[in-house]
Amino acid sequence: MSRLILQKLIIEGINYRRTIQFNKNLTIISGEKTSGKSLILSLIDYCLGKSSKIDLNVQIELDSKCDQVFLELKVNGEILTLNRLLKEKQSKISIYFCPHENLDEYTPKTLDIKDTMKILMNKLNINEYKLIRHQKHSNQKEIDTVSFRDIFRYVYIHQHELGTSDFLGKKSTFKANKNPHAFKMMFNLVDVDKETLNEQLVKVQNEIDETRRELYGLKSYLKDLDAIDRINLQLKFDKLHLDIEKQKALKAEVLERSVKKSNNNSENQMYIKLKSDFNKISNEIFEYQRKKRHLQLSVNSKEILIKDYEVELKEVEATLELNYKLIIPDQSVECPLCSSKVLSDLHNTVHQSENAEKTLIKIKKQLNNKISLVQNLVEKENQQIEELDRECSLLLEKQSIYNDALLEYSKKTEVPFLSQIDSINSIINRLIKKQEILKEGLRIHHKIDEKEKSIEDLKASESRLIEDINALQVSNEEKEKVFNILDKEYKNFMKRLKYETSNQTFIDQKQMIPFYNGASVYAHESGGLLECMQLSFLGAILKSKTQGYGNGHPGLLLLDSISKYVGTLKKEVKGEESTVTPKEKINDPEVYDEFYKILIELSAKHQIILVENTPPDEYDLLYTKYTFYTGERGLVDKEKNELTDIN
Repeated sequence: MSRLILQKLIIEGINYRRTIQFNKNLTIISGEKTSGKSLILSLIDYCLGKSSKIDLNVQIELDSKCDQVFLELKVNGEILTLNRLLKEKQSKISIYFCPHENLDEYTPKTLDIKDTMKILMNKLNINEYKLIRHQKHSNQKEIDTVSFRDIFRYVYIHQHELGTSDFLGKKSTFKANKNPHAFKMMFNLVDVDKETLNEQLVKVQNEIDETRRELYGLKSYLKDLDAIDRINLQLKFDKLHLDIEKQKALKAEVLERSVKKSNNNSENQMYIKLKSDFNKISNEIFEYQRKKRHLQLSVNSKEILIKDYEVELKEVEATLELNYKLIIPDQSVECPLCSSKVLSDLHNTVHQSENAEKTLIKIKKQLNNKISLVQNLVEKENQQIEELDRECSLLLEKQSIYNDALLEYSKKTEVPFLSQIDSINSIINRLIKKQEILKEGLRIHHKIDEKEKSIEDLKASESRLIEDINALQVSNEEKEKVFNILDKEYKNFMKRLKYETSNQTFIDQKQMIPFYNGASVYAHESGGLLECMQLSFLGAILKSKTQGYGNGHPGLLLLDSISKYVGTLKKEVKGEESTVTPKEKINDPEVYDEFYKILIELSAKHQIILVENTPPDEYDLLYTKYTFYTGERGLVDKEKNELTDIN
């Protein structure tokens, strides 16, 4: 059963970080209005490919403290961390193939939103497919892709959709038209023609070859670094980490003693300032050198790729030369038996395969374009390397000047414990630089793991496509079986929510939406009924997943404010006189209570995150992970800052 489990959401800025952790089953986030509850779901949605930006003019606290957000998740047992910036480059998402706490040891893969969604689809074992549709106000047609974002509408139900006719983004024609196809994709009910599947298969096989080439380049770079032995590399890294921590502890002890005997004269202040600037320059030089190593790795990989392309190009040119360019003149041939003359037809035979020749010419053109593109990239990266060398040269000159100044001041100045602190700092810097070199090797090993896992995922896609080609059409029997299970579970949930299900209550096989009493979820007007239909529909999808169907659904549900139409927005405080008016009370306490029972039941196999102002006490105590308050004690709470002890 393919599953996506959210583990952590981290909001972060230069001086602020807060981590929100989620339960594997049911997580309730409660609190006052405008305290940041719904923002958590919006940020999850943002990390998972939401096209629109987070409005920082509204989210003032987030704007003032944070500039990026991380989402750590588990997909079929593999842990990934998605990272997206809040104030710039919002069209990109970086993927780290590791938990958030290990980011420093990994190099991210930064992609456009669409490409990131493709990776998630592959991880969830779902094939994207193309949809032909008419352009707006035109007779022309265009190709559209049904993707992870279309499936995600069945995962995250916004508070303005729950209990309304805008369920699943119905008011957007673009989304509404894709919903039935997303539903089919979740339940593997898509009928695709053989040609489309073969195109996808070729694309996947090409990606496998491309990834293998990248893998070869990475392993070559590891060999150049003399870092092939991963275990030895890790042991050295861990030992250096311990040594650094010991030196930091010693430095803290010396600093504590030096504070008690500080010398505050101006010369000492100047020496300390010069030393700080000197260290800053050293760090900048080290950072430039690190960037240069990364660029050199990229150049090496691309040069290997160019060589492969050139070999392919030579083979194509040789084939063209031999089969289509070699001209054999017309000549008579003498029969060895009767000595009669026969005209040769060999020249005409050679030129019969015009289509094959066109294909080879097209391949040759594509290879030349690829070589040109990669060469341009190599040229740009070499220019960047030259620029880094120039910057390093300037900084080294500046560092030399500062070093001379420090030598002069150290002759005239006596600062208590300064020589000891300098010595410890020098040791720490040397250890950190050694550690960074080892870390570079470990990053390459992690990148190799990532590429090998990518090949596994692509091979799984290849196998799925081959299976789909072998069994192209979905049988009516299979389709009936899926909808029988969905109808059964949908009716069961509706009964539990006190609705009669004998009259025309089902999930329509053409529109793929729930009906009650012969009318669809978009036809009814009662908010309470709509909410019950919607939650029963989503619950039926999750229930069917545990029975081996609906494998394309991530097995996750994000809900915002289920009390809107059948619940309450205000609690009675024990021991105090009730101030709750009849209108504020729960309209149907039993239905509201049943909502929670259903969610708890579903959460045994699926993760559910619920945002609610005031959940009932019995569920509040067991499942509420965070409670936010308006103002400074909301999501962006300075008392919860994890970076208050920055060294």
